[in-house]
Amino acid sequence: MQAVATERPWIERLIASPRVRATYASTVAHVFVLLVLGLLVIPLDVERPPTVITLSLKEPVVTATDERGLELGGGAEATGGPPTAEPVTPDAYVADAATRPDPATIAVEPAPPPIDLVGEPPAFPAPPRPSPQPEPAAATSATRSLPGPGDAFAGRRAAGRGAGVAGRGGSAASEAGVGRGLEWLARHQAADGSWRFDLSGCRCDGACRPLGSATSTTAATGIALLPFLGAGQTHEEGVHRETVTRGLYYLMSRMRATPRGGDLSEGTMYGHGVATLALAEALGMTGDRMLVPYVRDAVRFIETAQDLHGGGWRYLPGQPGDTTVTAWQLAALKSAALAGVAVPSPTLDGVCRFLDRVQVRDGAGYGYLAPQDRPCTSAIGLLCRVYTRWDREATLDSGLARLAKPGPDREAVYQNFYLSQALLLRNHPAWPRWNRRHRDQLVARQADVGHEAGSWSFADPDTAPGGRLGHTALAILSLEVYYRLLPIYTADAAQHGW
Repeated sequence: MQAVATERPWIERLIASPRVRATYASTVAHVFVLLVLGLLVIPLDVERPPTVITLSLKEPVVTATDERGLELGGGAEATGGPPTAEPVTPDAYVADAATRPDPATIAVEPAPPPIDLVGEPPAFPAPPRPSPQPEPAAATSATRSLPGPGDAFAGRRAAGRGAGVAGRGGSAASEAGVGRGLEWLARHQAADGSWRFDLSGCRCDGACRPLGSATSTTAATGIALLPFLGAGQTHEEGVHRETVTRGLYYLMSRMRATPRGGDLSEGTMYGHGVATLALAEALGMTGDRMLVPYVRDAVRFIETAQDLHGGGWRYLPGQPGDTTVTAWQLAALKSAALAGVAVPSPTLDGVCRFLDRVQVRDGAGYGYLAPQDRPCTSAIGLLCRVYTRWDREATLDSGLARLAKPGPDREAVYQNFYLSQALLLRNHPAWPRWNRRHRDQLVARQADVGHEAGSWSFADPDTAPGGRLGHTALAILSLEVYYRLLPIYTADAAQHGW
């Protein structure tokens, strides 16, 4: 019987082909050789040089203008714009090379030496970059330049400070009180550079009573920095340079970038106004252009948080205003303008509209939320009228005379803080007598025993949430009134265009 031959499937014939088997073998051999060569070429261990990060508050010199025509910096050699902003969230900042300006686009000043912090330095986060502002196509007539370092704050330094004390009613005892107060504030700074109204996080850790209940760390840090700046201490010079550096650095790290501007409030516009005032004064005293975007964005937040109908500010953006919060925003705006940051006129016009709404007796007295005649808010309102160059001088002086007649209230530190400024700025006839009593009672009330030595505490319900920290800061600022006041509020300011 003859066998029937069957044809094998094509796949078997392909696999059995000698040519195909040779191709398989060649492919496997080549892959193996390539793997071996790759392992030989790639190093197993790469040593990378460490990245050195220097803590400094200096910014590269950059010439640019923002949308308001403000010149943001430096010399003719600068060719770049403002540093690029990165989106930020609070408490989540990363310090690496990616966030630094491109060295090819800026002219860099020599970096200052690293700051030698006392003790083991805290791990500071990198401050966030506020959102960049679009640049105009060309400079306009509104372009303004930053004043030179300290030009408008000369009264806070050396000879100017001494002349202010001698000519405006200070004394050796009041200056000694300022020095002791600054030492107390420096001892109560927290490890991260902040201050807290409950004095947590510092070496005292709440041992100095009474403790404050307000929770905004930007408000506490701002109010604690102002006395240092008032005494001519900055992040560039002074025996408290390191303390000021760490405080400013903390404030910058707490700014949140928002569509409304840079938010420093931590839930209350008190905090934003006080923190902005501190940053603006530091900018005005040093001309350090690193501070420009922070002050500019903080001013923008004040503008957008204003109650457009009433013209004031309260705790949250857009709320109908109250006199105390409004005063802090106004002071911040005026200081920012003095430092070279543009402030729109409509914002200041709104402040005048608010004051008109809460005044009584044709502007000689002021209420908190509505027209009333309360001593503390009247002192605040009258000082705000001085800030806004109100032309009804007779009404101003009569209102101040009525408040000054009883003399300074021993416990009303907040009222006295505002009234002392208004009386001095107006060169009021009641100032010499009122000042002597106020100055001497502050010196006598300063604590001189134990850990509280150098501080103050008052039974003032208006400032109770600030505790001993808030009271001490306000008392020091009151004793610095002879040289701390900004020239923009004086008669000479108009002559200089301030």
